[in-house]
Amino acid sequence: MQLLIWLNQLPAAVWQQQAPPVWTLLPALLGVAWVLLPRGVPMRWVGWLGILPMLLIVPQHPQSGDMKVTVLDVGQGLSVVVQTAAHTLLYDAGARYSAQADAGGRIVLPFLQGEGVRYLDGFVVSHNDTDHSGGMTTVLEQMSVDWLASSLPAHVELAGNFDRMKCFAGQSWTWDGVDFEMLNPVFESYDDSNIADNNRSCVLQVTSASGNLLLTGDIQKEIELALVEKYARQLKSNVLVVPHHGSKTSSSAGFIAAVQPELTIFTAGYLNRFQHPRTEVLTRYEQAGSRILRSDYDGAVTLNFAADDKTGVVTAGSWRKQNKHYWHDFY
Repeated sequence: MQLLIWLNQLPAAVWQQQAPPVWTLLPALLGVAWVLLPRGVPMRWVGWLGILPMLLIVPQHPQSGDMKVTVLDVGQGLSVVVQTAAHTLLYDAGARYSAQADAGGRIVLPFLQGEGVRYLDGFVVSHNDTDHSGGMTTVLEQMSVDWLASSLPAHVELAGNFDRMKCFAGQSWTWDGVDFEMLNPVFESYDDSNIADNNRSCVLQVTSASGNLLLTGDIQKEIELALVEKYARQLKSNVLVVPHHGSKTSSSAGFIAAVQPELTIFTAGYLNRFQHPRTEVLTRYEQAGSRILRSDYDGAVTLNFAADDKTGVVTAGSWRKQNKHYWHDFY
């Protein structure tokens, strides 16, 4: 047992393999069949060459100044992965379903492993609601993280070897030509016990050479108004992940007018009991001329912010529409 414990602690104790391109599966199958031919067949070792493409070809990374953003389908909750040329940021980790299961283990980690991500350069947990932070512990336990920024209360214990800090307006950094800036909460809000967790959500704007993205957590109308007054034109963003899943307490007309999103993404559970997104909220974005995508109908949404993309500034793909199955319910 002591030997097994020692082996388990080695960095290479678990092999994680990125999702291979589909075309690599055929040569891999042929290679395995060749390797398993009866003893005496010459050059059986050649079969291993058929397996190599599946192991060695890694997912393509964005160019410097570009970014790939994936808004995962975690049901009623939120989790967004931002990938630059050499860095990966996770914003929220979805919900906790039970003592044995959460979105971190069921959805977020498998996606990151499929993308070949073995290390998070940054992890932002917007606030303490379980549909945003429920998968956090599993992610921290099973993946190396450089730092975590959040509005979580100080009494929330987090195990792991990483830098922990509060998120607050004014924080900024640049990765591979992509700028990240925190717009909320103001640092003084941590001393005000009357402020709800939703309104202390970490609001993050990410700006690439081809456009920008606004991540808003669960902020409500009063914080939206404060952001409009403080940042004015800076709020304008090509893509908006809607505040509070499309609740009637958020997405005020003034906020939508300030952001002017070309693409609006709602993250909500299919037929959720909160009736998110609300019809009146959907109508506001439609009247503003924004294209609408919804995780409950479109599944995960992949956004490519690429300067050399001739089809437009931002291209958006719906996982469910790109991978249709007969049991899917399309609207």
